[in-house]
Amino acid sequence: MELISILSLNGTCFSTIKWRLTDCCNYNCSYCVRKYLMANRLDMNFKEDKLKVMRSVSEVARIIKELPGNVKLDLIGGEVSLFDLHSILDDLFKSCGSKLYRVNITTNMSESAEYYNDLTQLCYSYGSEIGITCSWHSDFVSLEDFIAKFSQIKSPTNQKGIRIECVSREDNQEDVKKLIRICDDNNFTYFIEKDINFINYTNMELINVSSKTKKPRYKVVYEDGTERLFGSRNEFLAKANENFLVYTLKNYYCTRDYNYVYIEKDMHRGRSTGKEFCHEVVPIEDFHPLKEPVKCACNQCSMCGQISISKDKSLLAKE
Repeated sequence: MELISILSLNGTCFSTIKWRLTDCCNYNCSYCVRKYLMANRLDMNFKEDKLKVMRSVSEVARIIKELPGNVKLDLIGGEVSLFDLHSILDDLFKSCGSKLYRVNITTNMSESAEYYNDLTQLCYSYGSEIGITCSWHSDFVSLEDFIAKFSQIKSPTNQKGIRIECVSREDNQEDVKKLIRICDDNNFTYFIEKDINFINYTNMELINVSSKTKKPRYKVVYEDGTERLFGSRNEFLAKANENFLVYTLKNYYCTRDYNYVYIEKDMHRGRSTGKEFCHEVVPIEDFHPLKEPVKCACNQCSMCGQISISKDKSLLAKE
């Protein structure tokens, strides 16, 4: 069935920047999806990444100010706490003010609880929300030590922006069950994902569960007028694959680089003024968000990140 639109239900946070600070990490997990890139490299490669990121802060601030509406900033890695995030965020807030509506970080919690509490206080002082995803890695820290540190992180308001995640493996099932009980008892939000490298030799079913059903994030409208809500873009794609559907989106309007920006250290991957295709690499100093949604130049889009698509450009041009 042909699509009319896929609209992101972003609420008050309209634009998104996803900034990958590094591929380096102080852990070396067997199941890491970026393992082939980082290989536990914390020497020259990280020093180079750090220099690139610090040189890029002013350009990221410029992009925040050029994007439409409020902006959510996702800081991802590698391990983001290898950086002085307080300094980076303080510079961005001073430059962008209330435009920076929310900051999300994903961390393995290898820094002290004070490090993360300092970040929550900083964001709160500028009137911004913060979300911290705390990842437990059973090869590197005991469950007891992880929970003890996680429990010390305080939210300065009643916002529920802190959650726990871990990878469920053949050798940690009992600890995962204990983690779930602790989270349920203390009303912590959690997400347990099974190891994608797991080979079932023992007929074991790995735990794969979250604390609550995801809120709808996307509204999909079909040519017959049918509307469906999905909790994630992957959920929509899985449903399409289940029905053997392939969508060709070349003539759809796309919000990529109008309200969604993906940055790797100091390079932007995507479309901008003078660049037609989303996979082209642009130095962020040469990048400026498009003024409005434009037609997709690809025959089939992976529909990445927070973007929306539609046959009607007016549906995407929010204030």
